[in-house]
Amino acid sequence: MIFHIDADSFYAACEQIFRPDLREKPIAVLSNNDGVTISLNRQCKSLGFHRGDPYFKMKYDYKTKGVFVFSSNYTLYADISRRVNLLYDSFCAEVEQYSIDESFLLFPDWADENYTELAESIRSAVRQQIHIPVSVGIAPTKTLAKLCNKRAKLYGGICDWNKIDHTDILRTCPASDIWGIGKSKEALLARNGVKTALDLKNFPLARAKKYLTITGYKTVRELNETPSLALADISCRKNITVSRSSARGMTDIREIETALSEYTQLAVERMRNENSACRTVSVSVMTARPYDISDSTKTYRNSAAAVLSVPTSYLPDILGAAIKLLHSVYRSGFSYRKIMINLLMLEPDRIDQQELFATDTDLYREKTAAVMKACDQICRKYGRGTLHTGIRNQVKDVQKDGSAAAWMMNRSFLSPEYTTRLADLPEVS
Repeated sequence: MIFHIDADSFYAACEQIFRPDLREKPIAVLSNNDGVTISLNRQCKSLGFHRGDPYFKMKYDYKTKGVFVFSSNYTLYADISRRVNLLYDSFCAEVEQYSIDESFLLFPDWADENYTELAESIRSAVRQQIHIPVSVGIAPTKTLAKLCNKRAKLYGGICDWNKIDHTDILRTCPASDIWGIGKSKEALLARNGVKTALDLKNFPLARAKKYLTITGYKTVRELNETPSLALADISCRKNITVSRSSARGMTDIREIETALSEYTQLAVERMRNENSACRTVSVSVMTARPYDISDSTKTYRNSAAAVLSVPTSYLPDILGAAIKLLHSVYRSGFSYRKIMINLLMLEPDRIDQQELFATDTDLYREKTAAVMKACDQICRKYGRGTLHTGIRNQVKDVQKDGSAAAWMMNRSFLSPEYTTRLADLPEVS
């Protein structure tokens, strides 16, 4: 049996953990640079607000209706997510983290097990130990577990597929709401007479494979209670992208290099966590869109890519290639608002057959692997970014006048990093 556990309004819930004064109060969490609302709790939704609302439009309404606004505190959210999944591990041997707030727990098909009671135990443990609410969908397949989770949010927090009317729930669910289908396939399915999840369940497998590819084929099988989606294999990922929009435009090449250094280190960290190495590096730069669309003289975007001689996960080599690419696409006179680093053609990080005329390549790979392993261990112990490349220090995060560097995100409502920064530990008096 499969449990799909999803934290309710996760970002907003994280903000409430160390703020008991915010219990039952409306909360909205904003995106990068405090742009749009990306998470809001039940109390905020009841006031008529929605995900995707632009903050500059809702600023006055938020204030008049008593909504507490926060900037995205990704460091806090990631650490709370890690703690939640460690708790799941104590209940289940097979836990697959699907996203920062969603996980699948794969339990054996025990004959006498009360899965609803087990789900309640998990919900209670998360509430007591982590202090966030979660919903649990229980079903024999991942697709049905995701569907049950949606229903669980409306009916008490738990929904067991074996205790509900299957036909009724599938008949009332649009096909586009099924995981793996989405709005993009809605029109195609409608032309084939498929409008509800029940229609999709009864869709012939041969036609599903023809019109919806192998993913749709597996989805139809899952709706028929045949497990077809195995544990996700993260080694299958073929590229990793890190991109940020800056609070203000950047004109100084040194500041852009500093930002690129930060993003490259994040990308390499993710890649190394998956035991991968990249063969190609791509860098993109772009300015903000003008208010007057007809005026394109101040807009510029460009990208460049380079193929490395051998696949690598060594940060200095990857960053060196990225800086060269940046200089090839940088043009003076423009104010840049977005920088992107993309690591492509990922493959397992191992020593393979080298170039014919390469010398000491194996020794170099061993040395760089040892260096990066030591850096990884230090950063895990003392926090992300404890060690970084020298180019990252070209422009300080905070200037002498107290202002933040232009490349940094604007986060005017950022909460403390309660669980990962000693200076932010809450004080109890």
